[in-house]
Amino acid sequence: MEKAILKTLVYGDLFDFPMKAWEIHKWLVNKKGGLREVERSLNKLRQKAKVKSQKEYYFLADRKGLVNQRIKKEEVSKWYLKQAYFVAALFRIIPWVKLVGVSGSVAMENAKKVDDIDFFIITQKNRLWISRILLLLILELSDKRRKRGEDLKKVSGKVCINLIVDEERVGISKKDIYSAHEILQMRVLWQRNGVYQKYLEENEWAFKFLPNWTTNQRLMMKDERLKNKSSIINHKSLINIMEGICKWVQLRYMGTPSGKEKILNGALFFHPQDYREKILKEFKERLADFS
Repeated sequence: MEKAILKTLVYGDLFDFPMKAWEIHKWLVNKKGGLREVERSLNKLRQKAKVKSQKEYYFLADRKGLVNQRIKKEEVSKWYLKQAYFVAALFRIIPWVKLVGVSGSVAMENAKKVDDIDFFIITQKNRLWISRILLLLILELSDKRRKRGEDLKKVSGKVCINLIVDEERVGISKKDIYSAHEILQMRVLWQRNGVYQKYLEENEWAFKFLPNWTTNQRLMMKDERLKNKSSIINHKSLINIMEGICKWVQLRYMGTPSGKEKILNGALFFHPQDYREKILKEFKERLADFS
């Protein structure tokens, strides 16, 4: 258990993220166990001077100043979450959007003032492009859209839809601790037709890395069932044509993907920077120091 706790704290430390005991329990790496067992092992690690604590937060012994930083970031994140819920509520008018979630630092309540708000969107099959153009229109009209190449001073608190997939492409292929965290730390703002449960089932492999993780079961009860009453919405032929036009227009505007951007069939990835390889490398190196 002590080894698993150190792994968990090392991973959190890569993001300057000290953790409470229940958070360590929830995000415990490669180990399943109870909260009391985690708390007993944390006390032993403190006695061995491998771990320190402050204000209920635990962190590696050689790290200082993280707790006050995290408390400040929690306040920033709470404000950003309020904005995220506001924007997500606007997205409800799009009938083909099936899930709106927050990912990244805001989802973990670890956001800095200069951060934007990363959104994760799941759409109905074959409705990705028409949904995206409407999502961007709503963001533009509400002045919440982060634009490509925008000055970092101006992106604070704005929304970036950096991952949008249709319901048939919710499975994540890269299976590692970084991807497992990204999958499970995503915070659902609302969902329709049980798509979040499907998302978890398609990515069940993530629980091998984070076997203690649990979600808020109340969310599973708040499952909106969408009834499309509009004849236009139900007119498949017309919507298929509109989907094709929206795809053509957006691909023409977007041009060739750059950096870590990917345009796949049923999935769009717009990460300005992909930290996955860097984090995995640093995690492996840091773990070697504890062996």
